[in-house]
Amino acid sequence: MIIKNKFGEVDPLAEVRDDVKVVGTSMSGGADSTMLCYLLAKCILEDKLNISIQPYNGYDIDYPGDSALLPSIIEYIRNKFPDVDLRWPMNVVYRTNSENVKNRYIRDFVKKMKYKNFDARVVGITLGPPIDVQKKFKIIWDDKNIKRLPGYDLYNEVVNHGPDASGPFKNVDKRFVIQCYKDYNMLDLLQKTASCIAKVKCSGDEKCWWCEERDWAIEEVCYD
Repeated sequence: MIIKNKFGEVDPLAEVRDDVKVVGTSMSGGADSTMLCYLLAKCILEDKLNISIQPYNGYDIDYPGDSALLPSIIEYIRNKFPDVDLRWPMNVVYRTNSENVKNRYIRDFVKKMKYKNFDARVVGITLGPPIDVQKKFKIIWDDKNIKRLPGYDLYNEVVNHGPDASGPFKNVDKRFVIQCYKDYNMLDLLQKTASCIAKVKCSGDEKCWWCEERDWAIEEVCYD
């Protein structure tokens, strides 16, 4: 099932094998992974697929804000799709005390879940905004160089998710995601999500990269 709007098109299950019974999806509590879960449920229902959804989450003790939103997000999507088997999220809890601890914990967690809790994975990571837009971001950390575009930092995590995993949002940026919330009349669900990873919530002129990206996409879609 292809989902289209003026910012691109995606097929959430295009790269999922026909024999898959349970698809795992990473959910952070952010707008992208929440919308991907919604679209998965929509495709499963409308295409009459016998596939269950198993969300999983990395709960960072030092940055718990986004993960804490998951219960209400899951309940919202379940209420929209009562006939879809959307399971309760499975979590790995960790504390960010070094640069790679998050990826290490989540990678090991996913390995243990593979073939036991799901048959395939889909990950909702979008491209970054255009370079000229990112250059205008006034971010809290000067050493952050998040681009998520071909030839720049963090592009690998947009397109490479390991064996039996796909990234349906790899050719769209966050405007596509926000447009979906608007098209489906679900801005209330968007409000249940959060992108901020700062210990103190972003405010004022300087924000974390993730809040800048979110604000940019909302401005482009909702106030254009």
